[in-house]
Amino acid sequence: MSRTARVLAAAALLLLFGGALLFLQEGGGGARGAAAPVDLTTSTSCRACHQDVWDEWAASWHAQAYTDPLVLAPAQSDNFRKEECLPCHAPAPVFESGLGKQRVFERVTERELGVDCLSCHRAHDRVVGPASAAAGAATAACAPEPTLALASPALCAPCHNQHTTVDEWEASSYAKAGVTCLDCHMQPVTRTRPDGSTRPGRSHLFPGGHDLATLQRAGTVEHAVESLPDGSRQLRVQVTNSGAGHNYPADARHRALDLVITLLQHDGIAVPPRDSGRGYGRERGTARRRFRNPYREETERLTNLERYGRENTQIIAGETLSLAVPFDPAVVASARIELIYKLTPIQLDDEGVRVHDATVPLR
Repeated sequence: MSRTARVLAAAALLLLFGGALLFLQEGGGGARGAAAPVDLTTSTSCRACHQDVWDEWAASWHAQAYTDPLVLAPAQSDNFRKEECLPCHAPAPVFESGLGKQRVFERVTERELGVDCLSCHRAHDRVVGPASAAAGAATAACAPEPTLALASPALCAPCHNQHTTVDEWEASSYAKAGVTCLDCHMQPVTRTRPDGSTRPGRSHLFPGGHDLATLQRAGTVEHAVESLPDGSRQLRVQVTNSGAGHNYPADARHRALDLVITLLQHDGIAVPPRDSGRGYGRERGTARRRFRNPYREETERLTNLERYGRENTQIIAGETLSLAVPFDPAVVASARIELIYKLTPIQLDDEGVRVHDATVPLR
């Protein structure tokens, strides 16, 4: 072969190699624009382009799903020796195991990232994004495929329906009105693209039981003084699930919501409890009622059935439950009404979060 022929052959090979490389970088014909393919084996690859979303997620409890000391506690996952906890606390991509109420698969790598970007945004060899962000998606580094299902409760169900939360939502008026998980747990935000243009997005803070404002929006506390036929009086306090599209408190069985009523005499001294033997975590108040779905092995099941006629005393969406406390106006002048949210049923009253705390006169 002549020198000229060899040069021409080399040039042809170089051109062919360059074209093939460009074809691969563009995702086989332009699906990914001119950007290099994104590494879909780790969520950390998302951070370079989505720092604002990453920061929101990193501050969320989704990010701490695998490392939260409460989750690791012996009474919970026992450092994930209870392997049934793994799928929801370090899930593989939900789109790959299937949307719906079946359990998601657990992943084997980077479990410390908890419920991470790829848990919700990876579908095999591609990235799925919100349908609202369709404009410009093809030229983004990850070329997200606009997907309506990303906004569906079916994406949340594989994890959150392990405690029947999606079932509760489906039975509520919220589902009938088209109010979904995103409306409360992923508030709308405006995102800025690298070129300075904006697009609609959703916050990835995922506020829930750890967020006071979310807890306060979920319930309403009202009270009234009632006169009884025998001439005595009682204070009735009502708690309404007025803002949650599922039971309140929601999700796991270890969540508890305690209504605590402390009657105060004219001299300010609290009237002692009406009953004894309350147990650890329920140490204060003249009277109290707990809203909770007890563990299957708990003796509290029997107590709930005896007192309230049902085992699970969570407040269903739209439902009102109450506690009435009789009092003598000659002795009692006011009452302190507390609604205390607890991450575990054995938390002391002062360790819980006060969703409501008010002292009211009794006239």
